[in-house]
Amino acid sequence: GNLCPSDGRLVEFSTTGQGRYRASANGDPVCLDLFHLPQMHLFNGKLTAIVQADKLPGTVTLTASAEGVAAGNITIRTE
Repeated sequence: GNLCPSDGRLVEFSTTGQGRYRASANGDPVCLDLFHLPQMHLFNGKLTAIVQADKLPGTVTLTASAEGVAAGNITIRTE
């Protein structure tokens, strides 16, 4: 729950359920990380991840993990 504006660690993403990871972006104009790979370095402690729902309704869970911190996840209902 603590904001870390200087954090630049690598975050890895995985999904389960009726959806999949599509891309991420961190807003860093000099970052060379590939946006379509399920990993991205934070920029000023932040980044955005995008998931895409499958054709079937259900739920998709996006999990983000990085070294030294507990993994976090969010579950989204899809229709």
